[in-house]
Amino acid sequence: MSEPIKIQVSIFCEPCIICGSRPVIAQAKGKFIVRCGANPNHYQTPPGMVDIANWNKHNRREPDFTPNIGHLKQG
Repeated sequence: MSEPIKIQVSIFCEPCIICGSRPVIAQAKGKFIVRCGANPNHYQTPPGMVDIANWNKHNRREPDFTPNIGHLKQG
């Protein structure tokens, strides 16, 4: 199998939800997949066209809405 292709920095990609690595494009059986750049066992898109939208959808973290109020004084 050939070396994976790095995705240009100008293209927005969510980091891997497991390890935080930037995704790469790899070829599997003549089709393309977007997968974790550090570990091929982490999430990867279904084989076919390069689908960065699918990668972003499955690797998006929910924002933390817990307010940071530890610095406020009580009273």
